[in-house]
Amino acid sequence: MAIIWQEKRDGTHYEVRNAGKTLRLYTDKVLHSQYNFEKKLTGSVWDLLFLPALCLMRTKPLRVLVLGVGGGAVLHMMDEFFDCENITGIEMNATHIEIAKKYFKLDSNTINLIEADAITWVENYQTTHPRGGKFDVIIDDLFYEEDDEPIKVAPPNATWFYHLYSLLKPNGIIIMNFVGRQSAMSAAPIHDDSVAKLLPYGVHLTTPHYDNHVLAFSHQALHANDIRQSINRHEKLKHLKSSLRFSCRSC
Repeated sequence: MAIIWQEKRDGTHYEVRNAGKTLRLYTDKVLHSQYNFEKKLTGSVWDLLFLPALCLMRTKPLRVLVLGVGGGAVLHMMDEFFDCENITGIEMNATHIEIAKKYFKLDSNTINLIEADAITWVENYQTTHPRGGKFDVIIDDLFYEEDDEPIKVAPPNATWFYHLYSLLKPNGIIIMNFVGRQSAMSAAPIHDDSVAKLLPYGVHLTTPHYDNHVLAFSHQALHANDIRQSINRHEKLKHLKSSLRFSCRSC
């Protein structure tokens, strides 16, 4: 694995490495993104973040919100495999935005990167963007590093889900990344009846060799089999499905 670029800024060490043709972003030794411009899929965690969106019944281009950009792998995949009106990425770390643009080539006209605290941005969105419109897909991939381990930024409690739901279109989908099953099982729609009424359907995705658990919730029916069936119907994904490594069940 070769180091393409590295620098320490404000006490944080950043590295961009390549492993073959796969590009990886590390922040304080924590892997934040990986992407292969030729394969388009990672065969790993980042695939899980876009796959649930295949369940959406869509007639118009999607409006997508990604909280936590990193190197931007999931933004690339949403842009590649879906018809998107726009993809808004919220990232507090200015260095991550710089790396995403320079090394991960996150420069599509569809993609808009905003440097901001994602929690504050979400909480104030309806006030600051009264005509901004809601989103078909909201992806929460917010983490910070502590003792070289990723820690979830926004607790997945009822308050956070209410904020996200307020930005969601009817029958849209919220997709959330967790590290560890215990963290995933703390998601409010699983144990809070009031949140479950808003988002009664869910799927739970995992991938080998990683302890990440990705949960997706919606008011419209979500079924694990729908994802695989959608992959087989998708003009691009059906030819790449051998690169996908995931398990999925309803939750």
